[in-house]
Amino acid sequence: MKRKITIGILLVMLSGISIDANAQNPRPSKKATELDFGIMLGGSNYLGELTQSSIPAMNETNLAGGIIVRYTPSSAISLKAAALYMRLSGDDKNFDSDDFRRRRNLNFRSDVWEFSGHVEWNILGWNQTRTSFPATPYLFAGIGVFRFNPMTQFFYNENIHDPSLRNQNEKWIELQPLSTEAQETTKNNQQKRYPLTQVSIPLGVGYKIQLSDQWTIGAEFGVRKTFTDYIDDISTKYWDNQIVGGAGGYMAVALKDRAPELGLEPFLENTPRGNDKTKDWYMFGGIQVTYRIIGGKVNCFNFE
Repeated sequence: MKRKITIGILLVMLSGISIDANAQNPRPSKKATELDFGIMLGGSNYLGELTQSSIPAMNETNLAGGIIVRYTPSSAISLKAAALYMRLSGDDKNFDSDDFRRRRNLNFRSDVWEFSGHVEWNILGWNQTRTSFPATPYLFAGIGVFRFNPMTQFFYNENIHDPSLRNQNEKWIELQPLSTEAQETTKNNQQKRYPLTQVSIPLGVGYKIQLSDQWTIGAEFGVRKTFTDYIDDISTKYWDNQIVGGAGGYMAVALKDRAPELGLEPFLENTPRGNDKTKDWYMFGGIQVTYRIIGGKVNCFNFE
């Protein structure tokens, strides 16, 4: 589905080039450039090892939001900068009908900060005045940088955990420093710990409507292609307790395999823990409201 989303967006962009959007429509021949400032509020989710195939778990949708600045140098193109905060999460318990997922018993949450720049193609043209184009759908693509930090909640069990972990009960533990998949250990030294700051490629669609010469409201949905498989701290396989414990201590051993918490047998070394052939994705959708702070004046119209 990830590939289908990307291909679908690109096909729509290509097919739209052939549309004669100028026919029988009044268009401004000149206009001042526009600069808008606004907010976005909505929800976020992710696709990875803790989702089913390529379908996000809807109950893991979290509130998200941020600020945007949009610059419109022409009716066809807008340039947008966005700073967003969102939370991503996932849990094998959402799919307890699957024997492997029920036994694996992993979960995570991660606060994400994203800074990105988008190019928006205004399909019907855009000028922020109600006397010209009151609404348009648009497609966007861009590049972003995001910061994430997967965590999970630890529950101490004296029957399976080392006593030194007792005071960590119910605390949220950062997973990357623990090397749960034996990153940077003597047996897996070539595998480095994944960076917590990564690059993403935003792709998506939106629709915006002019409420007045200053105010615009719109809706937008976008996916983010990433180049990491560790948003959820799960990617490759299970490693021996001694190897993982040597790097991350007793906590790493406790959190790399959580089957024993359910009274089930731990996974054997080299058993697949995730799928390293695919990368994780995340997504954001919501409502945006912007206010024009510069420009937007239309001088005259041409009829084609």
